[in-house]
Amino acid sequence: MLTLIDLSNLHQKVLILMAIWNSNGFNYAKARRNLNLSLAPVIIVAFALIILFSNITVSQAQVNVAAKPIEVDLFVDGLSLLRPETLLGQGLKSGGKTNLTIENKPSGEMTIKSVKQLPITINVTQPDGSVKELPDPSAKFETDLLITLMGKAQIQNIGAVIGESLVKIGSTAEIEGFDYDINTTIVDLRMKH
Repeated sequence: MLTLIDLSNLHQKVLILMAIWNSNGFNYAKARRNLNLSLAPVIIVAFALIILFSNITVSQAQVNVAAKPIEVDLFVDGLSLLRPETLLGQGLKSGGKTNLTIENKPSGEMTIKSVKQLPITINVTQPDGSVKELPDPSAKFETDLLITLMGKAQIQNIGAVIGESLVKIGSTAEIEGFDYDINTTIVDLRMKH
């Protein structure tokens, strides 16, 4: 029987092997069903573990840690504003409240302690060879800000946690109020003991 079939085609080779195995009593459907039934409990347990442990966050891992006061400094680089005095006088002002989001995780509401508008300058070489720092004329509608927020954080062995977010210098943060939504970077943390 093998001599009558051209074995150059791979598909034909597979069909021949299947015919030989089936003639010796090998049943593909039965073997596949047994394999599926033996893997089903393993797959169900794996999914259950993923679902069960996926909701544990940093703040839930140590629930008994007391919240302590913290100050967070945020740096805003090159915020495009037409009238910075309006934003600083109404929305972003000392004593106001803002919603903080750290690394795309909502971290709750914090109090604004201070807002400082920083000058945007460039170095200009003078005719005598010296260098002066002067206001940048190209930054007419840009503002740099240093914002200090106050709130409560859980101080854990891995760092400070505000809401469900781990707070570290260099992390990206977002503050949001009634008339602003500003992306910032955390530049300093001060924990009160």
